Amino acid sequence: MKYEPDTELELPSKTRLKQNATDLQQLGQKLTTYSSAVLRKLSLNEVLISALEEFNRLPNSHGARRRQLQFIGKLMRDLDYDAVMKSIDDLESGHLRKKKKPSAAKLLCAAIMESGDTEINKALEQYPQLSRQTMRQLYREHNRAAETSRDKFKTKLQNYLQKQVNS
Repeated sequence: MKYEPDTELELPSKTRLKQNATDLQQLGQKLTTYSSAVLRKLSLNEVLISALEEFNRLPNSHGARRRQLQFIGKLMRDLDYDAVMKSIDDLESGHLRKKKKPSAAKLLCAAIMESGDTEINKALEQYPQLSRQTMRQLYREHNRAAETSRDKFKTKLQNYLQKQVNS
């Protein structure tokens, strides 16, 4: 009689176990970038939080950080990987939603780059301290420039507008 293992009782393969350990270490690496306050908002135990804080204090000599990441991965075996990932995603998406609206200078710059002289005229009505010549020159240089160097002129215009509008 040949032994056939039950599919329900099969243990994960060695490859799967190593992959899980690597995933936990990578999640631990990501968690080391967060501050203590953020880590406490996640559903992590105190031992893991202190190990993550210790990682940031360690020098990178003689593999100390690598060993600490392995330890963090070991501590994370008890955690629910999917729940931690979901809470990180929720935290990051909430953080992104809290970001400020684009400044008036950025919006104005985008409008000028889109429409040119008509937006420059509107900007001058709203902000008389602006220089028509400077804005038109940067707009023309942006349009004449090669595709790879256009961002430079857009940034210059945005910086100019930022200084003039906020002062």
